[in-house]
Formats: sequence, C-alpha cells, structure tokens
Amino acid sequence: MDSLKKIVDVAKKARRRDIAATLFGAFMMLLSAAAWAYFLVPTDLGTSDLQEPVAIQYNEFLELVDSGHIVSALISQDKVDAVGDDGKKYVLHHDRWLYSAAFPKDLVEAGVEVSFPDPSDSSLGEKLARAVQLLVQLLLVAFLGIISLVVLRNMRGGGNSQAWPPVTRDKSVKFADVAGQEESKFELQEIKEFLQNPAAFEVTGAKPPRGVLMVGPPGTGKTLLAKALAGEAGVNFIPVTGSDFSAMFVGVGRNRVERLFKKARKNAPCIVFIDEIDSVARKRGIGSTDVGREQDTTLNQLLTEMNGFTSRDGVVVIGATNRLDVLDPALTRPGRFDRHVHVGNADMGGRKAILEVHTRKKPLAADVDLHVVARGTPGFSGADLENLVNEAAILAARQRRKEITAAHFEEARDKVLMGLQRESMVLDESERKLIAVHEAGHAVAACLTPGSDPVHQATIIPRGRSLGLVMRLPERDRISVPKSRLLADLDVAMAGRAAESLVFGDDHVTTGAESDIEQATRIARKMVSEWGMSERIGMMRAVGPDGKVPDHVEAEVRDLIHQSFARVRKLLVENRACLDRLTEALLDKKTLDGSEVRRIVEEATEQV
Repeated sequence: MDSLKKIVDVAKKARRRDIAATLFGAFMMLLSAAAWAYFLVPTDLGTSDLQEPVAIQYNEFLELVDSGHIVSALISQDKVDAVGDDGKKYVLHHDRWLYSAAFPKDLVEAGVEVSFPDPSDSSLGEKLARAVQLLVQLLLVAFLGIISLVVLRNMRGGGNSQAWPPVTRDKSVKFADVAGQEESKFELQEIKEFLQNPAAFEVTGAKPPRGVLMVGPPGTGKTLLAKALAGEAGVNFIPVTGSDFSAMFVGVGRNRVERLFKKARKNAPCIVFIDEIDSVARKRGIGSTDVGREQDTTLNQLLTEMNGFTSRDGVVVIGATNRLDVLDPALTRPGRFDRHVHVGNADMGGRKAILEVHTRKKPLAADVDLHVVARGTPGFSGADLENLVNEAAILAARQRRKEITAAHFEEARDKVLMGLQRESMVLDESERKLIAVHEAGHAVAACLTPGSDPVHQATIIPRGRSLGLVMRLPERDRISVPKSRLLADLDVAMAGRAAESLVFGDDHVTTGAESDIEQATRIARKMVSEWGMSERIGMMRAVGPDGKVPDHVEAEVRDLIHQSFARVRKLLVENRACLDRLTEALLDKKTLDGSEVRRIVEEATEQV
C-alpha cells in the first residue's frame, strides 16, 4: 500500500507539473500572437473608399488652406483627412502635435469645415487595433506580475516550500553499515540516547548537545554517519548543504536558515545535517563586499537559531566540514557546535571492515584476502575503498569472470594509485633502459636502506603520467613517523637520479626525476621548518606568517637533499651489481613483484 501511495503521489506531482507547463506555454503563445497582431494589424483596415487620398506635407496643406482649396477637414489623433473643392482627398500625417485647440481654430477662421471622429463611428481596423493594444498591455502586466511573484518567492527562500528542505525517515541505514569508525560511533551514542529519551537528561538537569561538528577529510563517511544516527534513533533526517543558503538575491540565505529550523521544529525529533558547513559559516568581517555582508547575515541567523533551542525541541544539528580552520569562533563555542567528532581515515583493521561492507553482496574468489587488500591500501578513505571494490568488479566483468579475484584487486589498486596502463606508448630501447635504470635505483635503495618500507612492485610500464614506478607498502599503519623513516624516504626519492648519474654520467641525466625532486623537497622542508629535525635550525617552526620559508632555512633544506643524494649514490656504487641485475630483470619482464625484487638484490649482494 505504501508503494502504491508513493506511485500515486508521484503521478499527481507529475500531472500538476504538466498542467502548469501547458498553461504557461499557452500564455506565452497568446502573448506572442497579441504582440504580432499589435505590430501587424493596420489601423485603417475598415476604409472602404475607392479613391486613395494624396499624402501631403504640412507646408503644402497650409498653402491649400490659404488659397481656399480645402473645404473640410477631419482631424484625428495621428492624421488630418481633408477634402478639396474639386472633391480630391488629401491626408496629412502627424504625431498628435496638431491635435490641439489652436490648429482647428485657425482652420475654422480660414473657412474650413472642421470635424472630429466619433468614437462610435470608428472603423473596424481602428477598433481592432485598440482592442489588440489593450490586450497586449494586460498580458504584459500579467507577465510582469508572474515574474514578480517568482522573484518574491525566491527572496523568501525559493522553490516549493514543501520540497525544501527535504525530510526523510529512513531506518535502513544503521551503525552496522558504517565500518572503520568505531570511535566516532561511540561519540554519537549520546546523541542517540537524547533523541530517544530526552526526559532522562532533564531529570539530572543536564543540557543535551545542540550541535555536533564532524571534522575529517573528504570521503571518510561523515554523511553516512549522520544518516546512520538518524536510523538508529528512528527520527526524521533533514539533509542540506552549505550551498543551499547562497543565491543571487539579498536575504535568501537568512530566510532559508529561518525556514530550515522552523521545519525542523515541526518535524521534531529530528536531525538537521548541514554538509560543507564551512561555505555558510566562515569567519565574519573578512570581506566588506555585498557578498561578504550577505554571508555574515546568513551566519548571524544560524547562530541565532542555535541559541533558540530548548531541551524539549528535540532537534540536533550536525555539521560536516574538512576546513575547521575557516569556521567562525562563535559557531564552535559551547552551547552551539560544542561537540567535535573527528572522522578520519581508518586504520588497517578499519579498512578491512569497510571492505567487508562493500564486498558483502559481491562474488569473491577463494584467493581474495581482504586483510592483504587492506594492508595494500594505506591512507585510503571509505570512499576510496568503495571505488577500489567497484573498479575490481568492473575489471572482472570486462574479462567475463563470474568472481572477483585477488588479481583484479591488485590491478584496481594500481589503477587508482598510478593510473591506467599505457602499454601502447612506443619507447625506443635507449628510453626503456633509462627508465629501467631509474626504477632499479629506487628499488635497490628501498631494499638496502634501513627504515624504508618494503618494495611491493617495480614496473617500467607507463601508468598515468609516470613512465615507471616502484611501489612501497608499509607493513603496519604509523601514527608518528620517525626521523630514520624520513631520511630513508629521502634516499629512495634521490636514488633514481643517482642511478642515472652513475650509469649514464652527470651530463646525461633526464627530466624523469621531477616528481622525485618535488617529493624530496617537500619532506626536507617539513623536517627543517616544521618538525625540528635540523641541528642547525633547531626545534622551532621556521615558517613566516605568509607561509614562506626564510633563506637560511631553504639553504638547510638544500644541504639535506644534497647529503641524501651523495649518500644514496655511494650506496649504489658499492652495490652496482644489484643495480645492473635489477635493470636487466626489468627490461626482460617489465614488472617485478616485491619478492622478486628482494630475491634479485639478495642474490647479487651474496655474489659480491
């Protein structure tokens, strides 16, 4: 019955839209026809005289009057129809300037019989022209009235008042559907209890939370958590975005905030979810333009509404943002958005749980180990993992496979991280060797440098923007990164250029190390200016208020990179056999997994 009712409601809404569109189209057609008639219908349509009057100028007409040749004149608003003593007809066209008391008086004194047209005796053309003119004026007034009503509705909040903001009550999404965010779900349990039993808070005099701010990078599940909270509590859910409060009309944002909370109170208990709240709650007073003042007004109304909550309102506001630094301090003070829930990227166990959720209804082969997939996706958000599973399913479908295998997950991860393979790219033998030497340098340094993550794969097949790649994967998630790991990352980044210099000479190095140099510069600059890992600079933050780094800090960054380059070049010189053997293997197989890379390096080291 509910499904049938929804279908009937949708049909009624569609029928109303069709009727409105038809009426509007008919109105516009009528307006267009009236306009064409107004400009095309002649005013003298009813003239039946056979003799055509002669059009004359004003001076010619005066000469005929002075000579006594004109015997009668019919003065209209835009012309004078005159008859001569010989029966000849004349017409003098004017723009109402002769339609005055002085001109007819002069004609009477000259002996001309003067008359004016009787409205009741108007010709058919004149009557039709006046009717069309009146119709056009009425239609234009009606059209302007409709436009005014539309503008007024937009200024009051725009759109159908029943359609915005949308109110849903969906209990299908629960906390069990949100994986990898156990701490965040624990934080939201208190909100759930308040929505289900607000009287329990009143007994102890506790004030329930009014606003919750979810902070975290994109794709971590902030919106899904808000939906799950509404589903767990069994209350209404009102989702809006910060951009809903921006419009071209002044005052729209403020009115929409007022309407949002008015509707929330009518549908209480409920959760109001404002996604990307930073677009409507930025710090006030930064800009003095009309746009800045409009944003300030909208934020002021939001702050006022947050103050208007009482314990019996049953409304909780949840905001989501990844830009906590740009929010106005008045929004995050106690009593408004005083609860901050950090929704970050999941750890290895959380990633495995997220993968289990997204693969729940997908056929997996026996060789798929979600723990291995989770280990190979460090830093992936929930949205990234969902995309990874979808890419693996697409690859399986393209190969006409009924199950998703571990190889599909591997290829999908490589595609997400590095881009699609470009095997069709034509490279000559010298370029292939140069790429192999470069990637072999990275791989050797990763295998022989203490503190480096193990090599997962080395390839010289172009992917995305890179011509080759050495992928390293951590054995576990790290919260704090030690200095030894950072120095190892510097050495591995510089190893590609060092291998080119060692094999081909300093005059034959190429642009292939661009991304490596960028990565090394970023790591070294943070070590010196932000993490206090330089003996010369010391433990201080050496970044100016404008974000620039002083010259003496840049000099220390340059020395750190040069020391790393010299260190890794020495390593490659001492292990030249490893570099050559790995280069030959890459040229032969194009792609080596981590175990193959480590085996080749170990065998070459033992032989030396």
